[in-house]
Amino acid sequence: MMRRALVVALALVAATLGLALAPPANATASDTAPIVIVGAPGLAWSDLERDDLPALTAMVEQGASGSITARAVRSRSCAIDGWLTLSAGRRAGDLPGPCREPLPPVDGLVPNWADYVAAAAADSYDARPGLLAEEVTASGACVQSIGPGAAIGGADPDGAVGPTSSDTLPTSVACPVVLVDGGALPTTGPERADAVARLDALVAQVVGAAPGADVVVAGLGDGDSSVRPRAVVASGPSFEAGLLTSGSTRQPGLIQLQDLTATALTRIGVEGAPISGRAVSVEPGASSASERVDGLVGFETRAATLRSVSPQVTGWLAVGFALWAALGALWWWRRGASHELPRALVTAGVAVAAVPISTFAANLVPWWQMPAPAVAFVAILGAVTALVVAVALGVERRHPLGALRTVALFTVVVLAGDVILGSRLQLGSVFGQNPTVGGRFYGFGNTSFALYGLAALVLVAWVAGARWRSRQVAVGLGFGLLVVLLAIEGLPSLGADFGGPPGLLLGGLVVIAGAAGVRLTVRRSVVAVAAAGLLVAAMSWLDWRRPPASRTHLGEFVDTVISGEAGSVLGRKLAQNLTNLGSPPLLAISIATVVLVVVAWRTGWRPVDAGVPVLRGALVLAVVGFAVNDSGLVIPAFVALVLAPLLVAAGRALAGVAR
Repeated sequence: MMRRALVVALALVAATLGLALAPPANATASDTAPIVIVGAPGLAWSDLERDDLPALTAMVEQGASGSITARAVRSRSCAIDGWLTLSAGRRAGDLPGPCREPLPPVDGLVPNWADYVAAAAADSYDARPGLLAEEVTASGACVQSIGPGAAIGGADPDGAVGPTSSDTLPTSVACPVVLVDGGALPTTGPERADAVARLDALVAQVVGAAPGADVVVAGLGDGDSSVRPRAVVASGPSFEAGLLTSGSTRQPGLIQLQDLTATALTRIGVEGAPISGRAVSVEPGASSASERVDGLVGFETRAATLRSVSPQVTGWLAVGFALWAALGALWWWRRGASHELPRALVTAGVAVAAVPISTFAANLVPWWQMPAPAVAFVAILGAVTALVVAVALGVERRHPLGALRTVALFTVVVLAGDVILGSRLQLGSVFGQNPTVGGRFYGFGNTSFALYGLAALVLVAWVAGARWRSRQVAVGLGFGLLVVLLAIEGLPSLGADFGGPPGLLLGGLVVIAGAAGVRLTVRRSVVAVAAAGLLVAAMSWLDWRRPPASRTHLGEFVDTVISGEAGSVLGRKLAQNLTNLGSPPLLAISIATVVLVVVAWRTGWRPVDAGVPVLRGALVLAVVGFAVNDSGLVIPAFVALVLAPLLVAAGRALAGVAR
């Protein structure tokens, strides 16, 4: 029965894959119009909320706007880092240390070029500074650079700039790809306002020197400004009014810096270059220019606010869980597990478990548009958490697993609905995708997968263990639900998660086996593991078969294996995994969980019978997730943070019913 169910589950997922792998719309690039990229590190949309910037205002009104993730190899992208990333089409940067200023070429060579090449070799992004110029030259075209920063972006792999490059803007452009250094913006004050005005004047000169060209003005890096998504606006024959997007982000109004490299190469007909960006396209819309600007300023505020409050929310959540676990362990140690925990402690535990998913739901309210965004976010987060807790505890009075099932249902509705609708809640959230980091822009990240995966197991166990016509019907419905939840989690067009399906499938099979009364033998376990590996391999291969511009993380990993770059990717993921092992919040959650489990077991506490399959499946999910992903303790820690308090609440509810 288990084997037949596995075959059915894999077949259904494969069939769904065929319906969900349609490529996105192609970029709207002109074959003839030159492209001029004006780089201004530090440029933000809040800088453009002025009435005295005629050139930039005209670009915003006539063209397409967006935010750009300018992250290179470190949390702050210096001006040199931005230009090097544009040059390589992958994340690249200067040597570690304080930001250095770009220097003008000397005798046709970029100063410090050997440092830039050495830094790229030491990093794990396989970046090759000079790739843009190399590919353009190989196609028979040329790159023209104006200014010291642009010289870095337009230099060839030896650091040499072309003969058409100069320090000042000429009266006309000579190449189909032109890079212009607009200068890094000062941090604040009148100096910044003056720098933006000079940038506007430069843009006006560029438009005059390149009539009929596509002009892109972008914040290539942070410079000395605060870290946040930067501004990008594009105008010309290839860019109609709307929002910029790309296949690498799949988010209207958001692109990566590497996407500009891809756009320049696509413009001259270069395909298949070893870069990580995707050509920029435009998503037209009915909104006005002012509405687009307001939305982008709000997105910038949202990202900057969450960058500042996320460490605090994570830290206090870890402290809250550790304190709850310590008090629970102390209570059982002194009184024994036969004494139920105080109601206040149970309520506090349910609140801790509800906070992570509430951080996503809080983004349904546009708190970033309020006068004090950080305060507004915390207030809304508290209100959402309180509502979830109230409903969960109310359901708990009717069924021991009521709180667990309520939080699980809420989690699946929020996260599954989010990825189906484009991952807007997770983009710019405490435990979701960070647009300033740019590791992922859509689908499930590691933390959201931990929450979703656990919730999926709870719902599958609920359905498979329910009293339907027969046990076979219940198990069949449980398998059907598992397949649907797996598809949402792993399909490239939805969750696009490479490391999630194995843990969710294996955990789901453990849950269903418990509901069906099937004993897990070694043979059955090997078959299940093989099926999980086959599922991920099939999804990744099918995604890889799509055009390069349409691939997601799954297909890109297959491509790295074929191209021989898998070693550096795996090395980077291993380094990230080791880094996360030392995270104080994750360590606090993990240690607190171990202490609570040991004390609970020694004093005789056991979960309710209906919670045992969920507990076993969650353990498999956590272990496999830890082994397969690059998140360190993230998945085990957040599975424990949610599951432990809600299982304890179930035990307390049962004790109350028994009396």
